[in-house]
Amino acid sequence: MRTKRILVLRLSSLGDVILCSSFLKSVREHFPEASIDFVVRRDLGPVATMLPGVDRIIAIERSAGLAELLRRGGELAACDYAHVFDLHQSVRSRLLVSRMWSRVRPGFGKQLVPRWALVHLHRDWYRRFGGARALRERMLEPLRRLGLRARPQPTELRVPEAARREAATVLERAVPSASRWIGVVPGARWPSKRWPGFAELVAALAANGDSAFAVLGSPEEAALASAVARASGPRSVSLAGRLDLVGAAAVLERCDLVITNDSGLLHMAEAVGRPVLAFWGPTSPAFGYTPFRPESRFLYHPPRCSPCSKNGSRSCHRPTHECMDNITVREAAEAVEHMRTGGEGRTRP
Repeated sequence: MRTKRILVLRLSSLGDVILCSSFLKSVREHFPEASIDFVVRRDLGPVATMLPGVDRIIAIERSAGLAELLRRGGELAACDYAHVFDLHQSVRSRLLVSRMWSRVRPGFGKQLVPRWALVHLHRDWYRRFGGARALRERMLEPLRRLGLRARPQPTELRVPEAARREAATVLERAVPSASRWIGVVPGARWPSKRWPGFAELVAALAANGDSAFAVLGSPEEAALASAVARASGPRSVSLAGRLDLVGAAAVLERCDLVITNDSGLLHMAEAVGRPVLAFWGPTSPAFGYTPFRPESRFLYHPPRCSPCSKNGSRSCHRPTHECMDNITVREAAEAVEHMRTGGEGRTRP
């Protein structure tokens, strides 16, 4: 019997929604004729419109409370979904699917125990639980339980042509002579995940190359982005707060590579086909969010206190912030040069 409708839920955050694209490509591969609905937080709806294989976006307000979530869940239950995949597995997402448990497929392992042990005990228990695995790999478990041979696929965002044209115009106006662009993302949601060397790195790269720099970030990161952009003089433009998420994807797509902290824009850059150089510190690569493209790299020199939280939300309790300060500007510049000359990425333990 042909599967007609499938529901997938992932409310947030930016990076996790983008990583769902690998799962969605597998769903489309195994259910080519199905109509796929995707439930996401409203502010991330524009990103969800770029996900492959999605036929309809169902937006949920960030402020939705118990009554609203149950009401929306009732609306979803009235739809004739053959399969429901909750890729968030949060209280809010479970409320949304609470009236259709018979159609909800078992979720995927979040590896909570080994993650807790690594953060709080600094003991690596991942081998006891099957080894550390990337999130986009673990997301496929519900499909495999259905007997499907799902395989991890590259993440993907399909940037609209209008956004591409606008990005080309913005960059051409900023630095008319530029033929090569490097994307720079100096911010992150949590301050502890921000590498402090971006301005010095951009200045060094500008002095020894012909690239221009597009500095991206949220409106709250505008001052930080402007300071980084000033480091390379007229060959940089700060776009922090000037682009929506679709516009940011279009700008990243025009870059040759992207230098970034561990943030949602890291995953956005890879999803539009661009290699990244990423900086890791207060979290661990074992959590499953590191770059996956072979030409990408990440730098990580953890002190004994790393990781100190599951997502970087904890303020550093050491005055030196060693996990990020251990990454030198020289090392980062060498990594950029290695990537620009075609070297494959590798991790730094």
